Amino acid sequence: MDAERPTPLVDDLDRTRETLCQWLAERLGHAVTIENLRIPEGSGMSNVTLLFDISYEQRATTHRHACVGRLQPEIARPVFPEYDLSLQYRVMEELGQHSDIPVPALLGLEQDTSVLGVQFYVMKHTAGRIPSDMPPYNMDGWMVQDTDEAQRESLWNAAVDTLARFHTLDYRALGFADLEVQGKTPLQQQLDYWQHYHDWGLEGEQHLICMQAMAWLRANQPADEPTVLCWGDSRIGNMIFSEDLGEVAAVLDWEMAVLGNPVQDIAWFNFLDATFAEGLGLPRLPGLPDYASTTERWARASGFGAEHYDYYEIFAGLRYGLLLSRIMLATGQASEVQENFACQLLARRMASHTQV
Repeated sequence: MDAERPTPLVDDLDRTRETLCQWLAERLGHAVTIENLRIPEGSGMSNVTLLFDISYEQRATTHRHACVGRLQPEIARPVFPEYDLSLQYRVMEELGQHSDIPVPALLGLEQDTSVLGVQFYVMKHTAGRIPSDMPPYNMDGWMVQDTDEAQRESLWNAAVDTLARFHTLDYRALGFADLEVQGKTPLQQQLDYWQHYHDWGLEGEQHLICMQAMAWLRANQPADEPTVLCWGDSRIGNMIFSEDLGEVAAVLDWEMAVLGNPVQDIAWFNFLDATFAEGLGLPRLPGLPDYASTTERWARASGFGAEHYDYYEIFAGLRYGLLLSRIMLATGQASEVQENFACQLLARRMASHTQV
């Protein structure tokens, strides 16, 4: 297991290449060649990403595409208790067919684990630039070194506008009414899930800060909330931007998609950025709009109110705090489970927003 990223490793890339060639040939109807198969550095922490190039002949013309494969984790201590690649794939498929939200072009989903040992899907690579998670984009990398304040503002606003546009979609028309659970609100379902996540992810230990937050969240649930399909992991590090940084070329990583109040996505968007700045004791990059104006821009564009923003900022802190605590536990950093930087930021937000 990688000490930095608890993701599985593909040990036999040659065999993986051969298997993917056969799998893609069945779907494309042509013999496929794969070159440059590799696992990228600096990507996410809950799955394996494969990058590769394919070529095939069709009507005397050679077609070439850069591709991305996403594989379900298969490790002793995964980040999530279960994974649903089919939901991720289905969200992108529906958005690609029935909305203007940019998503990668999909090539296929495989749920038969006998093919590669785990479920996976393949999509065409989308050209553009992705803010780095490792190192955090406001610490080093192209956003620090190769952009000016106007470009950062443009990137940020493009992301917020895309998020707002996504929230205007009717989840029932997209075919996601099956995510509804009778007898519980979407928020109650989510709180139950994150309680389960705590019990599973902390392996019997109680997380003091996160469970304080959970108690407050359960006691102060908003009433009569709007419900949309929420992205779940809404942040600029899960977006591909055009080279000029003025547009979103693709929205990625739908593994946390869920029904809920759309304000939870903009609260997560802001809180995750704050963990890369305040959480690490660093200033934000000049040019990035402040969180209040970001929320106002989202509210204007989406048509939804943000009156429950403070509640959902605590909810964002709970979720990210638990996720990071799980990662710390899974990677042998037990001393960072209770008071890692995300949990410390959550504690500060609780002090300012609540009377816990």
